[in-house]
Amino acid sequence: MSQVQTLASINRRVAWRLMPILVLVYVLGQLDRVNVSFAALTMNRDLGFSAAVYGLGASLFFLGYLVFQLPANLMLQRFGARRLIAVIMVVWGLVSASTALVTNAAEFYAVRLLLGVAESGLYPCIMLYITYWFARQNRAMAVSLFTLSVPIAGVLGSPLSGWIMQYFDQTAGLAGWQWLFILEGLPCSVLAVGVLLMLTDRPRQARWLTADQRAGLINQLDQEQRADGAVQAGNEPAGGVWAAMSAKPVWWLAAINFLYTGALVGALYWLPKAVVRAAPALGEAAIGWHVGLPYLAFAVSALLWGWSSDRHGERFWHPLSGMVLTGAALFWLAVDLDLPSTDMAITLLMFGIGAGFGSFWSMTTTVLPAHLAAAGIALVNITGSLGSFAGIALSGQVINAAGQTGAGFLLLSGATVVAIVLMLAGRSVLNMRSA
Repeated sequence: MSQVQTLASINRRVAWRLMPILVLVYVLGQLDRVNVSFAALTMNRDLGFSAAVYGLGASLFFLGYLVFQLPANLMLQRFGARRLIAVIMVVWGLVSASTALVTNAAEFYAVRLLLGVAESGLYPCIMLYITYWFARQNRAMAVSLFTLSVPIAGVLGSPLSGWIMQYFDQTAGLAGWQWLFILEGLPCSVLAVGVLLMLTDRPRQARWLTADQRAGLINQLDQEQRADGAVQAGNEPAGGVWAAMSAKPVWWLAAINFLYTGALVGALYWLPKAVVRAAPALGEAAIGWHVGLPYLAFAVSALLWGWSSDRHGERFWHPLSGMVLTGAALFWLAVDLDLPSTDMAITLLMFGIGAGFGSFWSMTTTVLPAHLAAAGIALVNITGSLGSFAGIALSGQVINAAGQTGAGFLLLSGATVVAIVLMLAGRSVLNMRSA
């Protein structure tokens, strides 16, 4: 067997061992951050929340998310992924379940802010963890496999959320939205034990690989790091937070991520309302299926774009094309549609997000060399959180002022167009490996 075939076999084994765990963790995280969009169908009425109050409260998750992203990513290198991810899961599960206890806007704002703080280190932690196990030529597919957590959470979680809302309502005197937070939050704290048992921090500790497999994987990753070190010695500044902050590609990626992630995340928090706009008589369980099934398109495009990006070694046009599809779908959703048209627009949106989101992060981890990766990934992700906060909160304000959900989607479509323009204008910057 050739060395290339041996490394491919090792990478497949690593993927089958680690990626299902990482996907499950993030599926649970997605449920606990987005299930508020389903809770809003009756929670807003029960607690007297306007679209602006809901939009601000939902968005405060991402403001809290900013607080510990960078420290958590740097802590990963010292304490390891296993312990850090497990602690994050315990805390976020308890905080999410406590949302069932809110009675007014101030309490809603506080618990959403705390949930963001609790989950702040998860995504950048996992992105950096992937760089510890997969070399660049295999990373787009690894990121795409991880990105499947979003459609899995949508396909399974949206109908589940709608079902809990409809059929648990008034059980033991609690509203359906209260059961939603309890039943989707507490399991995260329990499953943290499985993360401690199943994850491995670094390839050198992987006893589930043979000695030869460990050596081959470590050598592949070391060669990449040595190549980055040679480039750094000749052209690049020393690593760390300040080096990342002075690197032009980091800020260009950050600006694009602010706009694009803000648009797509903002849209996800209003999709149940878009379905209700098209079919006001639908029950919560049916709404869950109309939002959830289009996530299958997300899965298809994430895998297809990841495979194509790795096969052709292309990291620019793949995310750009996904952004174009996302922007077109958001513009479509801005129009008053019947239910079949709404379903098609949501499906196109999910296809565009799956194509654009995973390949954007593959581009990011490729553009940033090893000495900038930890801080650079965290900084880019921080701006995505800021964008998510702005996207949800501003769309809520626009919807509240205009009195229609379509106005919010129009705002988010415009943000995507600006992100596309920045991608095209910054192509030469993103092709650089230095500041």
